[in-house]
Amino acid sequence: MRIDTSPADVGMDDSKFGLLRQSIERDIEKGISDASIILIARYGKIVMHEAIGYSDKRKGRVAKTDDVLPVMSLTKQLVAGAVFRFIDRGQLALTTRVAEVIPEFGKRGKERVTVRQLLSHQAGLAMQHPIEDWRDGNEAYVAKICERPLEPAPEGVANYHAGAAHAVLGEIMRRLDTKKRSIHQILKEELFVPTGMEDTGLTLKGRADLLARLAPIAMRDDSPDALPPRDVEQIAEISTEVEFMAGGAFSTAYDQFRFAEMLRLGGKIGGVRVLSPAIIKAATSIQSGNKLHGLFMAAAERDHTDPFPANIGLSIYVRGEGIFVTNLGTLTSPPTFAGSGFGGQLFCVDPERELTIVHLVCGYPQLYNARKRSQRLVDLIVSSIEE
Repeated sequence: MRIDTSPADVGMDDSKFGLLRQSIERDIEKGISDASIILIARYGKIVMHEAIGYSDKRKGRVAKTDDVLPVMSLTKQLVAGAVFRFIDRGQLALTTRVAEVIPEFGKRGKERVTVRQLLSHQAGLAMQHPIEDWRDGNEAYVAKICERPLEPAPEGVANYHAGAAHAVLGEIMRRLDTKKRSIHQILKEELFVPTGMEDTGLTLKGRADLLARLAPIAMRDDSPDALPPRDVEQIAEISTEVEFMAGGAFSTAYDQFRFAEMLRLGGKIGGVRVLSPAIIKAATSIQSGNKLHGLFMAAAERDHTDPFPANIGLSIYVRGEGIFVTNLGTLTSPPTFAGSGFGGQLFCVDPERELTIVHLVCGYPQLYNARKRSQRLVDLIVSSIEE
């Protein structure tokens, strides 16, 4: 547990933190989730870092703040962070066509797909692929993607790319890398080490220390949604050994805080320049225009809720204007940005309030239900700010 100061010292109402704990405890009692590991900071000072519940409910293992969790699609923001390093060095551009680096990709309608379109989920790739496609590693998965046709989203919709886009981004980095590193090594050396993320890995090969602290994936919600529960549970089984760019990273709440803070601070943390302010500004600006979020349209309809905007930057979500269902909270400021993973894995930064939130979950709700739950918790945290 890492605490720098009290909530009152940074203008936050401590009583709201009690309400936050109670809200999480009620969710656990109701079986919505098994555990929350939550970290809250303002002005870079950590005011809450707690674990509530069970990281492995079946074994009665109590959650700890240094538990290692599958962070699911928060992996996409980490992969994007490494891609940004290549862009900052001039090895790659947002306008680079994928086929310039992976020639075999440029067929069946995919000739014009760019790096920007991959990063912003607007490349016209399939929303999902069978989980078996990932088992043989990233190169084999990308080879399958290259053979598939473009699948454009309906007009006015951004179709979330659950696996394909970031797999291709990983292969782009591997092919451009002059040191001939594995993708895991690229992420470690380009992002994890300079950011100070000591307990984060893409695969856990050679990291017995992290495996010993790993919390398993467990579904706690079988409501209809985008991913079958068994597919979700298999992700950790696959990802401990195979590089899965879209959802296979493992991390701690503190490491996710380091990454989020680096972004909040304009790309520099602990005296180390990781990314340029320019690429972070592009990444945290809406790239999807007014397009709707295709991943949640069916769930919103079942919930009798209007479809809502995608508000996707470069693999990073942006709050934007208006009131709608969002895991970034309805009370946050428009420039607020976040990374988001299945089940409620979240980092969220409100730059106007200088507020950083990390919430990692054990025992997962389905996608849409997790989104609504995150909204409730984020709004409760934001409402604690008094000055």
